[in-house]
Amino acid sequence: MDKELIDRLREEMRYEFARTGPPEGFPAFHDIPAERYTSDEFYELEREHLWRRVWVLAGRQEELPNPGDYRTFDDLGIPVLLVRGKDGELRAFYNTCQHRGAPVVRAECGTARTLRCQYHSWTYDITDGELIAVPDERDFVGLDRTQRCLPQLRCEVWDGWVFVNQDPDAPPLLDWLAPIPEQLAELDGPRLRTVARRSEVVPCNWKVTAEAFLEVYHFRHIHQRDGDSHLDNRGATMGLLPNGASRMITPFSRRSWQAAGMSDWDDWRHLVTPGFDDIETVSDIVRCTSSAYSIFPNLITPIAAYGFPFILFWPIDRRTTRIEWIHYAPIEFDPADGLPPHWGRRMEAFDQIMGEDFANMAPMQRSLESPAFRGVPINYQERRIWHFNEQVDRMIGVERVPERLRMAPLMAPYVGD
Repeated sequence: MDKELIDRLREEMRYEFARTGPPEGFPAFHDIPAERYTSDEFYELEREHLWRRVWVLAGRQEELPNPGDYRTFDDLGIPVLLVRGKDGELRAFYNTCQHRGAPVVRAECGTARTLRCQYHSWTYDITDGELIAVPDERDFVGLDRTQRCLPQLRCEVWDGWVFVNQDPDAPPLLDWLAPIPEQLAELDGPRLRTVARRSEVVPCNWKVTAEAFLEVYHFRHIHQRDGDSHLDNRGATMGLLPNGASRMITPFSRRSWQAAGMSDWDDWRHLVTPGFDDIETVSDIVRCTSSAYSIFPNLITPIAAYGFPFILFWPIDRRTTRIEWIHYAPIEFDPADGLPPHWGRRMEAFDQIMGEDFANMAPMQRSLESPAFRGVPINYQERRIWHFNEQVDRMIGVERVPERLRMAPLMAPYVGD
């Protein structure tokens, strides 16, 4: 973050502490229709029109360092194959042989000189997916190899993170993410490595899981310790960013900023977490607040100077979601040796926070499906949720969304950088 943005965030947080109500002229929200979380109709609209058009995280580029290295990716509900070609470039292909539809590779990861289907050995080039060998080719009448190449998905990289998109006409990744890459350049992404990953299947709609991380209204109620919370939601400032993305900066509570040796909530200092490798370029505001970014549709990251997680939400069906959290940090270690002890303790603490959220999500889904529930009333603190849901409608195509399920387009005047 540059100085201009940091100064603006400080003023916004001061305003949040001082206000006695929403800003003058801020719109009243209608209830978010409960059917957006419970109906097969809406889930199918998302599956057909949203997930086929969005950039989603598929891995890290250092996981595939050499030509022929590959790994499979199935979280979109379709079989995808990431592979580094002979030219050194990463590409994504549908992991579907163009003969009888068998997977081209079956292992989760590996290295191959060619991509050879195990069913009938149709063989494809690792660089461009060209069909290069067909056993008993004489028995195929009029077979045109050029029409049987492995179909590609869009595959682009931001600071070491690999994203894929099924839509050939999607905007470039960095355009879609802007201004987040510029604001998060301080994280020194290319230097980071995967420390640990966790996964949990939760019985609720994927939007219920995502929305839990778009506000801190709940924090002191679910995540309090000994009657106190680590954060003070009264001062949280929300930035609504293009393409459904958003930012949330929340000050420490009095107890926390005093424990950190700060003189007040905005006495931002270059605090370094003992025992952890530090990302020196991370700004002081990040070190002395909870700073989180959301990348539409399914990635949330609460950033920090010693490392941080990407939290991902993958729909399995209308009422089931796989939540994955992957921690990155500026360290090198052999996973066979297990986590370094300080990272083990950090993961235990973060897993506890995630568990507290999970305990709330399953009962929520059941309640959302109750005939007694009419809709979700959203307040000013929760405006990131409204912004997120507006983008869901835009990706589906507002005209495709039944009128009773649509979100009123209210947030455009508040979108900035």
